[in-house]
Amino acid sequence: MVPIAAILICIPFITSMFHWPLRKPAPPEKEVTVATYNIHNQKGENDFLDGQQFARFVEVESVDIICLQEFPITGVVRLGLIHELSKLLPYYQISSRQPGAMNMAIFSRYPIIEMQPVIFVDETDNFSFWVDLDLEGERVRVFNNHLQTTNINQYKLSLTQGLRHTVAQMKKLKQVMEENGSIRTRQADVIRGLLDESPYPLIVCGDFNANPASYTYRTIKGKLRDSFREVGKGYGYSYRYLKKLYRIDYIFYSPDSFRAIHYHSPDLAFSDHKPVVVTFDFTVGD
Repeated sequence: MVPIAAILICIPFITSMFHWPLRKPAPPEKEVTVATYNIHNQKGENDFLDGQQFARFVEVESVDIICLQEFPITGVVRLGLIHELSKLLPYYQISSRQPGAMNMAIFSRYPIIEMQPVIFVDETDNFSFWVDLDLEGERVRVFNNHLQTTNINQYKLSLTQGLRHTVAQMKKLKQVMEENGSIRTRQADVIRGLLDESPYPLIVCGDFNANPASYTYRTIKGKLRDSFREVGKGYGYSYRYLKKLYRIDYIFYSPDSFRAIHYHSPDLAFSDHKPVVVTFDFTVGD
């Protein structure tokens, strides 16, 4: 009985990582393709990737709106990326918590009506912001989120070779992970409150640094739909390292206004994360 009970308890997590649609979605009437991508300051596996390479990805995927985390802060790389992306997606907003801190960006084919940063009280570079878009005459609110890190990169060796490290090091890792988890919990509560206040249909994107079994995921998702759980196929992960075990990048949406019809997450060498690309049939105002 104990193994069966354990399996039943794990079913929600299993279904959030594995999915296979039982039937093909109905053909869309109006389409919009949304992507989210932590681009790791545009550091590829071997070197910086230029704006043309990245713009080619956006063009091939027919992206209409893209939310970017860890956008380059300064330099030629940043300018090249803005120059190339803005040719395809001319409306954009780049934001940071403070000068010199981590940047995020939203590039869109649709006009940006309004923008608002979301600054958390915690002493961290992580933050969120939202924009309202004019989606063919209807106002839609898009959130871009980059929540508190897990410090996975800093402690990667401890995670993958834990038996070879001291007990003190492993305790330190556990403490850091717990502290960061507490920060994400507070950040998720702030985001949830803003989502509840929105008078407009929602698309919620970003790197949550939290798995689908977490409080952060459940709180932000609420009654929104998780694109992967609706139309994803197979095993879903978005962090390319650590044995490809983690899905921490998401696109949620308001089910009354949008219907996910295609989910795609290619394993590219642009970053330590994979992009998430979702095509929607949207019925806003219909």
